[in-house]
Amino acid sequence: MMRALGERLRRVRIACGSWERVLGDSVTWRHGLTGVFLDPPYADGAMDYSAGGRGSVAADAAAWARDAGQRGDMRIALCGHAGEHDMPGWAEVPWTARGGYGNQGGDDEADNRHREVIWFSPACQGPAGQLPMFGGES
Repeated sequence: MMRALGERLRRVRIACGSWERVLGDSVTWRHGLTGVFLDPPYADGAMDYSAGGRGSVAADAAAWARDAGQRGDMRIALCGHAGEHDMPGWAEVPWTARGGYGNQGGDDEADNRHREVIWFSPACQGPAGQLPMFGGES
């Protein structure tokens, strides 16, 4: 299993740091087909690094993704809450997280884990708009 995993990840680059620094042209599409998974702080959060505090990381990441997602050699997944981003032509896949710190309040109806969405760029979609990893319609 580990050999198979090693072979699968042989040409994978994992970058850590400021998303703006690691997602430049020289480390993405100039190397060929590129997959990017963005999970920025959500815009409606109450933490200092989200819109509830300081900065616009989620909006900036979504703007970058919309632009980069126009390329056929960029496969991008962007996480957020339902209604947070306007991603025309992207597949929107809702899902429910298990919880984490959000479960501590006990109010399941107000729980943000039910608002989770991943948007997939058009290049992620296969024939007839299907997302290969889900096998369903977008």
